[in-house]
Amino acid sequence: MTDALTDILESVRMKGSIFSRASLDAPWGVESGELGRGIFHAVVRGRAYAKLASGGEPVVLERGDIVLMPFGHNHLMFDEPTRATRLLSDLNTVDARGMGHLVVEGEGPHTSLICGAVTFDGGEAHPVFSMLPPLITVRDVDGSMSRIVESLIELIAAEVDDHGPGADAVVARLTDVLVIYVLRDYISRLPDGEAGWLGALRDPQVRQALGLIHSSPEQPWTIDQLAAAVGMSRSSFFARFKELVGETPSQYRTRWRIHVASRVLREERATVSEAAHRVGYATDAAFSNAFKRVMGIRPGAYRRAA
Repeated sequence: MTDALTDILESVRMKGSIFSRASLDAPWGVESGELGRGIFHAVVRGRAYAKLASGGEPVVLERGDIVLMPFGHNHLMFDEPTRATRLLSDLNTVDARGMGHLVVEGEGPHTSLICGAVTFDGGEAHPVFSMLPPLITVRDVDGSMSRIVESLIELIAAEVDDHGPGADAVVARLTDVLVIYVLRDYISRLPDGEAGWLGALRDPQVRQALGLIHSSPEQPWTIDQLAAAVGMSRSSFFARFKELVGETPSQYRTRWRIHVASRVLREERATVSEAAHRVGYATDAAFSNAFKRVMGIRPGAYRRAA
């Protein structure tokens, strides 16, 4: 599981940052608006409730708990689920160093939050994005994470408040680690047999096949080759892969190739021909057609836009 999760995070190029500290005395309620990037909130002190603005039941968050909205959907945070809310943009102030401060003074119980952003650079073609729910919570119900996660949250809060030399770099690294714990906890708690790419990471043979495709996307992996490599019959492997991943091995291989190629085009400024060769396409035309199917844009136009 650890190697598979490492592969996810490294291939997506995740970057975390803190954009606001919230000091809230009840009564309070905040609506985020559509933010267009991944957002998380970590509870440093007190209690909060969170829910998507589109509906669903609110979830309670206490010290050391985290809520992550991978797609930045509009969401509500409040001290009580029935509380009226105000827009974040109306309450948040920004200091000279660009840090937001959300302060609500009152007579009720105090809640302190760290609010952060997560950017999944180039993740538009990555399989993980079709599988994440719009809201993920990490509640340390069994105590397995409390010491580590609470320590991370306290360290981030201290760095944000003190802002000593190198604080921004320290906060960025700690935030990355915090989000890794959130995703790892989410994956580890998926029910056995959960369909989808993340659930597939729990199956040893399918996970091994995914690893082969990831490590050598340029190889013309066939179903027979993958089945033999993981010690399964062709028919059994094909059925299990499609059931768990949600698409055939060849479809997945194509999507992964395009994900890798998009990163090569964007980060290395490679030519279309170079990117096509790197991920195993014999002709630029075949590569361009596959890229358009997955990304909705030709690779040349994607490279220019990047």
